[in-house]
Amino acid sequence: MYMNSTFTKLSKEHPNVKFVQVVEGELRNIFQLYNVSKIPTFRFLYDGDVVSECISANPKFVTKKVQKFGELANIKIHKCKDEQSLNKLFTNNNFLVVYFGSKKSKQSIPISSTFAELSRNHSKVKFIYIDQDEMPETFDKSGVWKIPTFMFLCDLDDIRVYDNISSDDLIKKVEEFSKHAEAVSEQVEAVSEQAEAN
Repeated sequence: MYMNSTFTKLSKEHPNVKFVQVVEGELRNIFQLYNVSKIPTFRFLYDGDVVSECISANPKFVTKKVQKFGELANIKIHKCKDEQSLNKLFTNNNFLVVYFGSKKSKQSIPISSTFAELSRNHSKVKFIYIDQDEMPETFDKSGVWKIPTFMFLCDLDDIRVYDNISSDDLIKKVEEFSKHAEAVSEQVEAVSEQAEAN
């Protein structure tokens, strides 16, 4: 009962977030669909994808998770559902981090949350998500057999692939990649300014 009041309170404090309560006895199929085995469980979805999870009856802990999720309004992940949109992103951007994942993989939830957070903080890098169920042929063409897999592309030439990577390691890799992207961007701007001056 206390958790219900907390849920109601949070829904009023975060109007940009849609709150939905699912009762096990009434919608057991939803529990099965999302592989929920414990109560209470909170799933945080962005654009249809689960990006975070909270299994706790502690109102303070749940409140912190909701507050953090509310900040995800600024995440910048490009979700590709066909080859055309993917090729367009590849053509127009020099620094890409591609996340090969699956909505059905519960193990991907923690790393998905990290990926979303990283997309907010590194503007020189484009973050792309490809779902196995929506673009299986892209997984095959890219030689991706494990979920999650992350591919770092620099000018489509320098390609680095990481699978079974932890959230901490992903943060380090993206930070290093972003620094390189910023350095290259500064060099390009300097050359452009020099050319205009001449």
